[in-house]
Amino acid sequence: MAVGLSPELFRNLDLRVLAVQRTVAGRWWNYHHVISPFSRLWLVLEGRGVVRHHGEEFDLKPGQIHLVPPFTPHDCFCSKRLDHYYIHFVSRTPTGVDLFSMLGTIFQLPASAEALRQFQRLEALYPQRKLACFDPMQAEYRRQSQAAERADEATPPVDAFEGRGLLSLLLAPFLHRAQKLPGIHSRVTEQFRAVQEFIHKNMAQNILLGDLARVAKLNPTYFSDRFQNLVGLRPLAYLTQRRIERAQYLLLTSNDSVKTIAAEVGFHDAAYFTRAFTRHCGCSPSGYRASHSH
Repeated sequence: MAVGLSPELFRNLDLRVLAVQRTVAGRWWNYHHVISPFSRLWLVLEGRGVVRHHGEEFDLKPGQIHLVPPFTPHDCFCSKRLDHYYIHFVSRTPTGVDLFSMLGTIFQLPASAEALRQFQRLEALYPQRKLACFDPMQAEYRRQSQAAERADEATPPVDAFEGRGLLSLLLAPFLHRAQKLPGIHSRVTEQFRAVQEFIHKNMAQNILLGDLARVAKLNPTYFSDRFQNLVGLRPLAYLTQRRIERAQYLLLTSNDSVKTIAAEVGFHDAAYFTRAFTRHCGCSPSGYRASHSH
């Protein structure tokens, strides 16, 4: 049973299907240290595969449905044949943080009796949401995510409504077993959801401590102290972390230059952005992109 999940986590949740398709993988389905900015669902129909993440090895076998949360380093391979459906999706809260980045849950479950029909219907609703390239290291693969998000705006409203409902049904068994992780984003949401939302909507702008304090309706000094006591970071340090996380997403899903991405996430000095990114991620923005695109 879900523990500590508040209604606010699910209110106005932005659920989007980025890709959905049935495919038969062979020995070519062999990828190591994949990191994607979206979540994955696999429904296994026939054959076998293996996926490793979170320090565990999971046997992908018929009748199982498997979840990989966003930004989860994972290895996957197939020794012979794996007939399966996949869905790539995002589940963002109004704060811009993905739901499955804030939750801990079981990663593999027996598929429900309706799961296959739900995958089939999603594929029928989104016939163009198929991967042009299966190799997560290729630029084509990166571009798929942003192209799908843009296409989502043109999806007929009733189809989008049905698609969100079907995806919700597939995710519900995982959410029933979920718990809120004691991470930074969850702690911010507990008392400063409006601050998170302000950062998400205005990230490209020059944001000062006073701006965040006004959103929280607190004196800047008191706000900063209270924020640090709750979260463990000063507000502007948290702002930098959110900007770096957004930059990671853009580096993995677009071909924009580092300078363009820096400006889009609120760093108007590209050199400073590179230093901040390197400090947080252990490598430069160009190195981060290169390590996932060869």
